[in-house]
Amino acid sequence: MNKILFLLFSSSLICLCFFGQTSLLPATIQFERKVVQQNNGEKGKATTTYYFTVNGDYAMAKRESGGEDEKATILYSKEGTMCMIDEKEKTIMVMNMPKMIGEGAQMGKELAEKIKKQSPKKQDDFKMTVTKTGNTKTICGYPAYEYKIKNENGQYSCWYIKADFNPIKIYTAGAGNSATAAAMQNKEESLKNNPMAIPVLNQNYLWAEMEAGGKKGLETISITATTFSFSTDGYSVRDILKNRQ
Repeated sequence: MNKILFLLFSSSLICLCFFGQTSLLPATIQFERKVVQQNNGEKGKATTTYYFTVNGDYAMAKRESGGEDEKATILYSKEGTMCMIDEKEKTIMVMNMPKMIGEGAQMGKELAEKIKKQSPKKQDDFKMTVTKTGNTKTICGYPAYEYKIKNENGQYSCWYIKADFNPIKIYTAGAGNSATAAAMQNKEESLKNNPMAIPVLNQNYLWAEMEAGGKKGLETISITATTFSFSTDGYSVRDILKNRQ
């Protein structure tokens, strides 16, 4: 599972450039959908609650289980920022994602060149195949579609729901989606060795379930309407980049 997540997010999480501006966030953010998911890992179960605006302008992830050190709140904004929120200290650390996309793309290109120089066997370690099975079911009242994802570690059964809200910022660390990703996702010939073919990289799809070796690694517990809102009142923005210069 960890290698799949690496393939999904490495292009958007290679480098973090910090930037703080209070103007990036409104005084209050109103969310309309709430999703509760459970990850079943080697260290036990961890619950994360997600909040979404229907139009995808904002998304929030709140890891609510585990010790205090494992709890975290992250907000993704429409401007392409990832905000680390410390509710106890009343601070917001804002990370500017658009600037790092170019740097991450360059690093990704360099990595691809290195892979090409590896032996065929080593190159196989980076291959993955995405197969749409045609199987369907209902998860939390939403239609869900199964994809088989295969890499050197084995095969995973992943289910994605077609939602009435846009959760893509959760999967792209707030950087948004692109027309290229959507176009590639719709081409059957692009499914081989192409993380872009995974539905979560297209809007209005939510990764709802994953199973490998007869064990569920990810489960969606509930999807409901919500009136939850987040207020930035009383928070201070921590400008890490400014402090480091």
